[in-house]
Amino acid sequence: MPLLRDRACAFIVATIVALFADLTMQLALEAVRVSSYGSAPWWITANLIERGRWVLFALVLWWAAPRLAGPESNAAGAPETEAGSRAEAWRQVGVAVLVIPLLWVLATWMVSAIRFTLLGSWGTEGRVFLAPEYYRGLLTDYTPWLVAGATLLGVRSHL
Repeated sequence: MPLLRDRACAFIVATIVALFADLTMQLALEAVRVSSYGSAPWWITANLIERGRWVLFALVLWWAAPRLAGPESNAAGAPETEAGSRAEAWRQVGVAVLVIPLLWVLATWMVSAIRFTLLGSWGTEGRVFLAPEYYRGLLTDYTPWLVAGATLLGVRSHL
């Protein structure tokens, strides 16, 4: 199995773990919610449809991996991927799944700071950074990916 396919396989596992982590987190939050207001169904708040797209993308990537790698990697005499390089592929994907969401948040903050500064609107729009709901949203959006990345890093030693 080419290294690219190992990475795609690790990404499939990461997307499924993120999906289940999000589902578990949303069910737990729903169980402790004390608000009397109606809320969206758990399958919407758990982002099942949005994260389901990532699972399908990962499956397509896994399917396309041999075609993307080129014919030389699929040659009859090409050696199989060793366990060490498979674990390394899973480590790389695990680190990426951990770091990319954090970099995305940092980039979003930087763009917002530039926009607020250029528009001079720190007094009104900049208050979003003081709202607890903003950080709750960050946690609920990105925690499943952090769990998935940590899971890949933990599992890779068993490959």
